[in-house]
Amino acid sequence: MATAPGSSRILRAVRFAFLFDVDNTLLDNDRAKADLAAGIEDAVGKAGADRFWGIYEDVRRMRDYVDYLHTLERFREAFPNEPGFPAVADLVLAYPYQTVLYPGALEVIAKVQSMGPAAIVTDGDPVYQPAKIARAGLSDAVERRVFLFIHKEAHLAEVQQALPADRYVIFDDKPDVLARVERMDDRVFTVHVRQGHYGRAPATDDGPRPDRSVDRIGDLLDLDLSSFLADSR
Repeated sequence: MATAPGSSRILRAVRFAFLFDVDNTLLDNDRAKADLAAGIEDAVGKAGADRFWGIYEDVRRMRDYVDYLHTLERFREAFPNEPGFPAVADLVLAYPYQTVLYPGALEVIAKVQSMGPAAIVTDGDPVYQPAKIARAGLSDAVERRVFLFIHKEAHLAEVQQALPADRYVIFDDKPDVLARVERMDDRVFTVHVRQGHYGRAPATDDGPRPDRSVDRIGDLLDLDLSSFLADSR
């Protein structure tokens, strides 16, 4: 699945297109999950929270992505008389993701668009993830160029067709994802954002190393983009 209504306005190839991951690249998903965990435990107690997260992992294995909506549905079916369920549902469905944007995230998106269009390229469930992106202000920041897939790296060609460019600058916290996309197309320029638990973990893929790395997405505000994007290969 992909949604990118704004991409129709890109009618010819530009020099650069900037493709941003979301979770732990633009927003602190680790913090959001910790907030949710604390709130769920407050609502249903430790035993109830353990049951919720057990269902969450079962659903994740079954669907191959995080699906909070199906997790809530399964939890409700398993424990129909849980008095704390309304509070859990409200917490999950209304979490204020705009409060966990990394410092400078929106400003970085604005800065790179002085050189070319920016887009969100992410994976996740087809309902909750787009709502998260909109609530955080990211959809508006990229002029609604949002591409959502189950496994995003398998759909790079679709993104390129919708957003023609000579070079694609990809920002992600997962070095293994960057290695896979770099093997797919030599027009890709990869930037590893070392945030979150994946960003700080060692790479397991023995493929190409990222072209550039930054400790925080906001670090890009202090860099000269032309120099930063000079081809290292």
